Amino acid sequence: MIIKKENLIIELDENIAELEKEIEQLEQLKEKIINSPVFKLLDGKTQIIDDKTRRNVRSRQKHSINVANISKTIIRRIYDLCATESISATNLFKLNKKRAELYAEITGLSHDLGHTPFGHTGEDVVNKFFQSITDKKTIEKIIEHRKKYFGEEYEEKQGHVEGFEGKLSFEHNEQSATEFYKIVDNEEFSRVDRKKIIDGILAHSISRVPELPEDLIAQIIRQTDKIEYINNDLEEFKMLLKESSDAEEMANLHNSTLEQRIENSIQSMVREAIETGRIDDNNEALSKLKNLRQKHKNIIYFLDKDGKRNLLKGDNKERQQAIYEKIIKFYYQNPERIPIKSRALTNPINTSNSKEATISFDKRDANDETLPELVIRYVNTFTNKKCINKYYSLVKQRILKGKGYGIEPVTPEEIEKRKMGQIQLQIEQIKKEEMGKGNKEVTYEHYIHMLEMKYQGLLEELTPEGIEIMQNSKKRHEKENEEDKVLWEMLRQADKKRLENAMELISKDTLSNIPKRIEMKEEQNEDDIVI
Repeated sequence: MIIKKENLIIELDENIAELEKEIEQLEQLKEKIINSPVFKLLDGKTQIIDDKTRRNVRSRQKHSINVANISKTIIRRIYDLCATESISATNLFKLNKKRAELYAEITGLSHDLGHTPFGHTGEDVVNKFFQSITDKKTIEKIIEHRKKYFGEEYEEKQGHVEGFEGKLSFEHNEQSATEFYKIVDNEEFSRVDRKKIIDGILAHSISRVPELPEDLIAQIIRQTDKIEYINNDLEEFKMLLKESSDAEEMANLHNSTLEQRIENSIQSMVREAIETGRIDDNNEALSKLKNLRQKHKNIIYFLDKDGKRNLLKGDNKERQQAIYEKIIKFYYQNPERIPIKSRALTNPINTSNSKEATISFDKRDANDETLPELVIRYVNTFTNKKCINKYYSLVKQRILKGKGYGIEPVTPEEIEKRKMGQIQLQIEQIKKEEMGKGNKEVTYEHYIHMLEMKYQGLLEELTPEGIEIMQNSKKRHEKENEEDKVLWEMLRQADKKRLENAMELISKDTLSNIPKRIEMKEEQNEDDIVI
């Protein structure tokens, strides 16, 4: 049976018995996802603000729940508008509507399952790691797994054809689809259309899937993901931005609530689906938000004149990247340190319960995974806080036991190199803007001056509270960087003593001199829980 409203056509499945069985499995799958370790760990991965001293820090888990709820609402309204009075009360219509809602909800809940710690900052590090893989057999095996998870058609579009000679890359949408596949891959969910959900998960990343997906639910997830995070990003930062009298968009932002803006977006997307039969990437609701976000992108992802990123967000981007890179490299070089089974103590962001235990990793499920896949799947179970704690733990082992037992501390040179990389990116952007205006290319020093002027302009748009947060973040970042210097000095002294006497190790008394910030209580180490 087909129901139609203007240009939108919905085909109803008339097999009621099969619908009921499919819905039962979908409800079971939804519960399994919500209770899965990989979904629970999203509560320890921040969405944007990483500063734990700020109120209402938003996690990836909260974002996923919001996307699921908004997507479900859009589907419900579309079905209700398409239904005639005679069919809306029938069991057939209700079951089809329920099934569509569940597919939208499950896809929304699952779309970020594979997100790395530190968000896109961590994702950049993993991408660099995957691009460093050169072994042909390993690359072939990974592509074989990708075809199994994502389908051969998707892989062909990514250029992974027979005889592929390029470099692999990483993006969280694909890792999310991988994690979902591992949850759904059993007979318990034989009636679930897993391809429909996986296609929706993959399609939420426009950089990986530039063409609009055909499935309406995939289109909804693709847009709802951005509408949710852009609206909430703006909500978190609007109190830090001055309301310009000549900026109509900012005035509207300050005069509207988050709920009102989400509702307006829902209405716009439902209307577009009915009128055109699809929801395009340049839909009206998203275009308005993107324009507003673009004007304040440099503030949200704050860059100062010295190249320091994310002062308003709170996270020390350059240092986080260096830490995450070292952790990945350590487990890649020491795969025997990946536990067979681990009990991770996660620290969810918005709860006072600091010891919520979940079984987060089981090496016995690895099957025929390659080493890079195994390493990434393991470190992806780390929350932001666990990454930092693991970093200090491994540095401590390196100091106590020597090379091969842990990782070296982050160096000031590493931080500086990454900061200079950020400055170069900003200069390239300014050059592009200047050339677009028809201006000739000028000296490097002039671009540095323009960057400093841009920085001053950003400061003028911040409220006193915003400036205070920026200054406090900078002080905290400097303190963290100083702690790394202390660790480096301890390592240098330990190595010196080993040269003098190979049997002597640095004394525990010396360790007590580490600043209190990095003085760690001995916690249950997953490396010691090997079964």
